[in-house]
Amino acid sequence: MVNLTRQLQAIQIQYLEKLPQTLTQIESLAHRLPKSDPGDENWQQLGQLLHKLSGSAGTFGLPALSAQAAKLHRQFEAALLVDGDSYARECHLFISEIETLDTFAELDGIPAKPSADAQDEGSSNNNRPLVSEVWLLEDDADLGSTLISHLQAFNFSARLFTSFTDLIHTFESEQPEVLILDVLLGDEGRSTELLEQSSMLTGASSRLIFISAKDDFTIRLQAASLGAEAFFVKPLDIPRLITRLEQVTARLHAPPERVLIIDDDELLARYYQQLMINANMQVDILHEPDRVIDYLLQNSPDIILMDLQMPDIEGQTLAAVIRQYDQWVGLPIIYLSAEDDPDHQATALNHGADDFLVKPVPDQHLISAVKHKVSRSRQLLELMTKDSLTGLLKHAAIKESIRREWGIAKRKSEIFCVAMLDIDHFKQVNDRFGHAIGDEVIASVATLLRKRLRNTDVLGRYGGEEFVVLMNNCDAVEAKKILENFRQRFQELVFTSEEKQFSATISIGIAEYQPGSDMDADALLINADKAMYTAKETGRNRVIVS
Repeated sequence: MVNLTRQLQAIQIQYLEKLPQTLTQIESLAHRLPKSDPGDENWQQLGQLLHKLSGSAGTFGLPALSAQAAKLHRQFEAALLVDGDSYARECHLFISEIETLDTFAELDGIPAKPSADAQDEGSSNNNRPLVSEVWLLEDDADLGSTLISHLQAFNFSARLFTSFTDLIHTFESEQPEVLILDVLLGDEGRSTELLEQSSMLTGASSRLIFISAKDDFTIRLQAASLGAEAFFVKPLDIPRLITRLEQVTARLHAPPERVLIIDDDELLARYYQQLMINANMQVDILHEPDRVIDYLLQNSPDIILMDLQMPDIEGQTLAAVIRQYDQWVGLPIIYLSAEDDPDHQATALNHGADDFLVKPVPDQHLISAVKHKVSRSRQLLELMTKDSLTGLLKHAAIKESIRREWGIAKRKSEIFCVAMLDIDHFKQVNDRFGHAIGDEVIASVATLLRKRLRNTDVLGRYGGEEFVVLMNNCDAVEAKKILENFRQRFQELVFTSEEKQFSATISIGIAEYQPGSDMDADALLINADKAMYTAKETGRNRVIVS
């Protein structure tokens, strides 16, 4: 068995090594179609390659690529039946779809076409988010297939089930991160009731999202009792659904909770620190309360655990000082104290803290309290600072991030870049295809930015179709390389509206901050904006450095 496994792995490696060459050959043949006659040798060779790819890719662990190749093979056979002007149009659309094959290979986790500068992209490529597994239970196969296509376009690994029975059977051996269920399943009844009867599903860790043709309070109540993360009513608002999915999966892959302990008792603080580190948290200890502002200016804890009675500064006074700063008004603060008098606790809470835990605090109680507070705080912060359509930082929040980064870079003599991005001719997209499709284009920019840029980059929606990217520890040369890669990927995306397909492009301007520069954060934004407009004026769909 071991030898067989190794042999199969060796074959798979050979297949993956040859895959980039295969995709390049398919794309090359496709570009010859407009000058070829339907059915000639060029067509036959392309048809054979697509057919082989649709069958082999799935076998070697590339389901998204396999599905796209099968779809293209069907389009290929249909294109053979048209002629005249329709033939030229079908060829153009077909080529556009062919050019996305490498993107589908990447959805399966394979860099299908390594570019000449692939090694130089290091940090950008290595920091892409993981592809999340999403299953859809929808008895309407056409609607289900459409929704699956949307999910895959936004970098989710998606699988369709048309019956609850099939879903349960597969669930026995594997589970998705998120399960989207249509409430009304025809002959099978309501999925909410079927779920209540299935101990396997109710005990699983998969997050649940429900969709329904009826907006009924009883159904919503059932969904809530099952722990639903969201409930959407048909016709579905795809961008909203995608945004919520990204929020749910982001929480599943959330970074460790960052905790600051302020306590003069060194041993107790170290005990709490070790306890929380063991629960996968990042924990710092501060024994000198008067250093807290300096610490907060250089770090971003999710929560502060503070002793109420300390020799030099009382906890409630320290909390009041922290609340004097606008940026820390919402930072959760929990008092840890042996004080068990309810009146004294209430007085202390009035000075800016969020909770009061009486020492000795049971270990699990402390862990649960911290995780709950941080989770809730992150959700509220996301609602306040992030755009609902894209999940990116709002205008004010991204500007504040740039100002904060400018302060750090100035103090530490570091380099960073700010980029301004604007979708080209976006008004025409809205006018021709409607605002819902326009929203999908905007959401796709956000999703692709998250996919192609580094985890350390800060992304914001500046307004309308304009976006801002903050790239710390990055010079203009590296920033242009990363954003040029993003620009090329974006123009390859194909959007569909009532069977009409189109693509969009984006113009990008970059401004660089260098140590010793007299430019402030606002000047950087202005320069990036000017560079972006230069990109517009010189032909659009390009990256310009100021």
